[in-house]
Amino acid sequence: MKLSCLRPLAALLLTLGLAACGGKASYDVSGTITGLSNEGLVLANGSDTLPRPAGSTTFTFNKRIDYGTDYNITVLTQPAHMNCSVSGGSGSAGHYLSINALVTCNQNAYKVGGTVSGLTVDGLVLINGNTTTNIVKDSTAFTMNGTVAYGASYGISVFTQPTGLVCKVAPGTGIGTMGEADVTTVQVTCGPA
Repeated sequence: MKLSCLRPLAALLLTLGLAACGGKASYDVSGTITGLSNEGLVLANGSDTLPRPAGSTTFTFNKRIDYGTDYNITVLTQPAHMNCSVSGGSGSAGHYLSINALVTCNQNAYKVGGTVSGLTVDGLVLINGNTTTNIVKDSTAFTMNGTVAYGASYGISVFTQPTGLVCKVAPGTGIGTMGEADVTTVQVTCGPA
């Protein structure tokens, strides 16, 4: 018999045992948290709310719930500069011996791009970290492949020059620290070699 079959059976036996004694089974509503590096996360299960500080890896709501009671763990408030989601956070108490949801948090991430001028041939390749982006001829705007997490540094530079042209990233536009929105101010200018 598989372990997954034993859990409901054990929960039923526990409930029947408590009912025979006049009690009712109750359950902690708890779980694990991954990736929480910023302050501000508040979880909710109905009207029961639970703030969690940066670095938390577990949570348990203050109110226990009785057998047969529905639970629905949600993110009431997202942490600063992050997005968290809940999996396995809803159901009815008693189907398993414990309620153990997973809250996964990721730093917000945004695109980096800007303008291109003078690009009359194909072959320009820009790079940010280890991510490259091909820019086609006659482009006037570009967006780098991939994203950059809030607070992380970015540095756009020319990886491959197009044939017969020299392209440069304008000083002060291709390097920075990612803020709260897409960067659209990088300027690339191309001219004769």
